[in-house]
Amino acid sequence: MAEEILLDYVVDQPNVPIDNTETGLKILLKVNASNALRQGGSSAPALRNHLALVLDVSSSMKKNELREVKQAAKSSLDRLRPGDIVSVIAFQSVVYKIIPATVLESPEQIAALKARLDVIDSYQGGGTDMEHAISKAEEQLLSVPDADVARKMIIFTDGQVTGIEQNCLRTAAEVSSRGTSIDALGFGPEFDYAFMQKLVSYSNGFTEKIDRTDEIQAVFAKRVENLTNAIAKNVNLHLTFTPNVRAGRGYRYAPEMNYLGNVRLPGEARTISIPIGTLEKDKEYSYLITCTVPKHTGNMRVIKAELEYDIPSMGLEREVSTQSVVVTFSDDPTATNQINGEVERVFDEVEIGRLVQELDKATKREDHRRASIFFDILAKRYEELGDVDMQQHYVGLKARYAQEGKLSQEDMNYSRHKSTQRRDTAVQLVDASDLI
Repeated sequence: MAEEILLDYVVDQPNVPIDNTETGLKILLKVNASNALRQGGSSAPALRNHLALVLDVSSSMKKNELREVKQAAKSSLDRLRPGDIVSVIAFQSVVYKIIPATVLESPEQIAALKARLDVIDSYQGGGTDMEHAISKAEEQLLSVPDADVARKMIIFTDGQVTGIEQNCLRTAAEVSSRGTSIDALGFGPEFDYAFMQKLVSYSNGFTEKIDRTDEIQAVFAKRVENLTNAIAKNVNLHLTFTPNVRAGRGYRYAPEMNYLGNVRLPGEARTISIPIGTLEKDKEYSYLITCTVPKHTGNMRVIKAELEYDIPSMGLEREVSTQSVVVTFSDDPTATNQINGEVERVFDEVEIGRLVQELDKATKREDHRRASIFFDILAKRYEELGDVDMQQHYVGLKARYAQEGKLSQEDMNYSRHKSTQRRDTAVQLVDASDLI
């Protein structure tokens, strides 16, 4: 049987100079549904979903923001399908169960559920106890034990969490490990983009900062629509590095860019796992990994890549697609001088996220010399990418930082958000059936 979910790769330098003591490589791994599933030839129905909305009603939320969030939650119910499940949690210093886990059945029932959302305003006040809210939302998600349902949590908040941040992150990691995917939507100058990126990273979730109140409903709608297009769940990418190959850094490129950090190989197994979670049939999912290979002759398998997934509607569980990432060691200069432009362009884009993180660290440590270097690097990088607006953004930030000695939360939120946005030179969906 042909693989329903496809795994392909591209290496920046597929032919490595045979005389090099060691060579650094960039590997772009691509995952997407097969042509048959994308085009409907033998399409699998979309997954049933259990969506938990986790809504901030703390004292910092303004009246018009609450109004838009409430309307966005109501609209989300309309975008789900009969048979889907919804839960709604409101939180401040206390957590409130607005709608317990409920299977959607009829327009009349949905109208009654919408009416329950009107009480959200009355709970406004207090701080932002997100850790407790995430735990309560998971209770609702797990209260309907259905192995075929994809569980998604969408958090909306306008501020920084109260309590111990590390405890909140630990809770998010535990919830993610049990199969729930978490997205975070933020609003306002106090939204902590960096923290929320970390919180959703355990489940390969998305972070989005909403700039204007009147955009809240549209952003919610987009996220829920994405949810209803998912066809596979429990998707994981396992990468096993060949002995003597040194792992470098990891990046997510699509659907949203994010720097994942240094790749740490656990013991002799030398295998890491990247959670993809649920997979939408019309989207690409791609990751860039850097590594260093030692001197060798002939061909070398650098990484064994295994993609594991479930498609409940087709009765498929723990299906696996496998690829061997191979390079050739050559003494032909014509071959070894060939560099894949697609991989280089992707690296230029995803590396911005790491540079922004380094800038953030430098400014928080008040390391002004190092911060100045990263302002210049980021301005130059955007200039090379042809983005004049972002180039000038960093020129202006450097001048303001030199004058004030610090950057605002809003400045860093904007920079981080822009670092996740892909450019027009996108990775294309592939049908790699003949390569597997």
